[in-house]
Amino acid sequence: MPNRYTKSKILNDENGIEYLNRIEYPPIPLRDSDVLIRGVFGQTFMNIANEYYGDKDLWWIIARANNQSESIYMTPGKEYRVPQSVNFILQEFNLLNK
Repeated sequence: MPNRYTKSKILNDENGIEYLNRIEYPPIPLRDSDVLIRGVFGQTFMNIANEYYGDKDLWWIIARANNQSESIYMTPGKEYRVPQSVNFILQEFNLLNK
């Protein structure tokens, strides 16, 4: 799967300076199909994304679903949800970033 940065476009400001456009992310609502797990010391969202989705680059889905932006590491003992509607989330992501 392409990573989330493949949707970045290079734009120019009024001074001709290049910058990447802002990436938009879809809301990730709670669903009955979500899996709940407990964080383990040293575990990262990348590890979980690789385990559940087969793609470590989809770590941002788990992080966003859990409102976690400060660290890629999971807090031991804390409950996290792992969305299972990945295709739907990626479809929404692609629509937002055409």
